Amino acid sequence: MRDIVPGSLKVEILPLPKRFARGAAQGFCGGFPVGRVETSRARSAGCWWPRGKPELLTLEGRAEVLTGRASGSAIPGHWANGKTGAMGAAVWGLHDGALRGTELHVKAYAKTWAIGAGGGAVVGVGTPPRKHGTAVRDVGLVFREDAPPVVIAADGEVMLNATDGVRLAGSVDGRAALWTSADAPPTDLAPEGFPASEVQALDGDIQVGVAFKGLGSRAGLWRGTAATFIDLTPRGFATGRAAAGAAGFQVGFVRRKDTTRNGSSGCDNQAALWRGEADSWIDLNASLAGTEFNASVAWAIEVTGDSIRVCGEASRFEVNDAETPRENHYVPAAHPVLWTARVSG
Repeated sequence: MRDIVPGSLKVEILPLPKRFARGAAQGFCGGFPVGRVETSRARSAGCWWPRGKPELLTLEGRAEVLTGRASGSAIPGHWANGKTGAMGAAVWGLHDGALRGTELHVKAYAKTWAIGAGGGAVVGVGTPPRKHGTAVRDVGLVFREDAPPVVIAADGEVMLNATDGVRLAGSVDGRAALWTSADAPPTDLAPEGFPASEVQALDGDIQVGVAFKGLGSRAGLWRGTAATFIDLTPRGFATGRAAAGAAGFQVGFVRRKDTTRNGSSGCDNQAALWRGEADSWIDLNASLAGTEFNASVAWAIEVTGDSIRVCGEASRFEVNDAETPRENHYVPAAHPVLWTARVSG
């Protein structure tokens, strides 16, 4: 099994564009981190960091654009209109070092948005127009260059999060699902005892994601069937989520307590890297020691040769009324972060 070379792990806090107060990196395009940034007034924008410097994404005729999970040379996402609530799928492709944005929205749908990309395809979701007295279900959409989107429908709401160009992954009515191809029926991956689940990413024959039991979540992976589910959440942690995988590694976060004493969500996240088993986890959050940040989430991973790159969000959480029934967490600071290391084998 490949492993991190001891002493090779490094961390870099990525800068924010001017007038933006917080952000996170959630994917890679051309080897560069891609994500979102936010102003102090909660206005969000898509951003990427070529050579470590922030650049906002643009789309002709659209004032607000947001990104999904970038991969390879593609950045899936969508444009939005905060006044009308309209939104439409888009993709940015990397050509000769520059990004070019293209609208993917199809007017047959009230809303569309793109979430994942891989193997020359972009996947996302479409919401059909509302019709009085008729139930409307979201469908999955598979976009390919110069072709109408392929519709993925099922007996329930479809969410498509990932593709390798052939297989598709996400959920149907909140249950993890895998499609071996766009014209194949979905395989239900929901593990026994977990009423809700979702595949977030594909790594060869491995599916990476999360399963929910009650309010708590468990990081996990599958190998094609519900029975193969492996809980990656380490002992001693109440919550875990796996967001991405590559070359047999998985990344996400864990949290010792899912909620605070007043019932609100905890913010003491620790970015995690796994190698297929709960006991294999590496605490990426520990590398933030000596910075202003004490919490983190890993959202994406790339492995190329003997180099591994993980991007995510580094944050500072603070506590009000600690150790009382009113205890709650808040996050006054959050920045995109990049971890790099060498791998053996």
